[in-house]
Amino acid sequence: MQLAFASLAIVGKVTLGAVPWPAMMAARTLGALFVFVVAALVLREPMLPPPGLRLRAVVLGFLGVFANQSAYLAGLRRTSAINATVLLATIPLFTALFSVLSGREPWRPRFAAGSLVALAGLMVVVRVERLTVAPEHLTGDALVVLNSMVYGLYLALARDIVLKHGALALVRWVFAGGALFAVPVGLPTLITSMPTFSPRVAGALAYVVVVPTAFAYAANAWALQRVPSSVVSVFVYLQPILAAALALSIGPPLARWLHVVIPAEGLTLRTVAGAVTVLVGVAIATAKGRPRSIAGTINDRD
Repeated sequence: MQLAFASLAIVGKVTLGAVPWPAMMAARTLGALFVFVVAALVLREPMLPPPGLRLRAVVLGFLGVFANQSAYLAGLRRTSAINATVLLATIPLFTALFSVLSGREPWRPRFAAGSLVALAGLMVVVRVERLTVAPEHLTGDALVVLNSMVYGLYLALARDIVLKHGALALVRWVFAGGALFAVPVGLPTLITSMPTFSPRVAGALAYVVVVPTAFAYAANAWALQRVPSSVVSVFVYLQPILAAALALSIGPPLARWLHVVIPAEGLTLRTVAGAVTVLVGVAIATAKGRPRSIAGTINDRD
């Protein structure tokens, strides 16, 4: 899942040079919804949530799909990649905070310690000393933090539904709710900009829809069925490591294929050391023996 999300940093960032962010947001939402609807037809699953869950599905769609994507893509256009990477690291913190405050999970010192170790490793990798506070970046930084908040809240609130109804049902209902907001905001831009897309840009956009959107959200929901929301979120710390690996491997050929110039990437000892620290932190945070989540305990009793 994190590998799929990390690929958005490479493919999505390049594609944003040719596709306006509202158009990409609408394409991701409607394209993934189409995939999930087809899956529901094949599996003969109910298309709509039960009446009592429909309002909640709309709220989760607003948080996890529309607001999350809009804030991130708009923020990425207005701030540096370094700032965005550092600020995205707040997702596990917001997820844990909302989960504990809502009573869905207990406070776990081991998780907190592992998160801090992973965060320290991430700061090494992204060279936190290069974080800027330039006025022109403030709006973008605020939007990325907003993205982290709404996605953290989405992860905290979504687990109850996925435990009862399954991963595919959750993502189908969530993307249907998100489409209610994405269509009026992004569809007009998508329609007017589509004639300007080259076949290669269209192919890159299709990849963004299928892999870091449809597959990644489905895998995310699948993971929520098996571990607490805060544990799912802590793997966000792996994204910069995976993105760096992708930048070294597929970044240059992809840029040449799309006729885009990107800065050369190199593997350094600092990156390796930071990556190892991140992995150690994630291992600590997700080690066996942690208390079970309140939501999972209640679900088992039911």
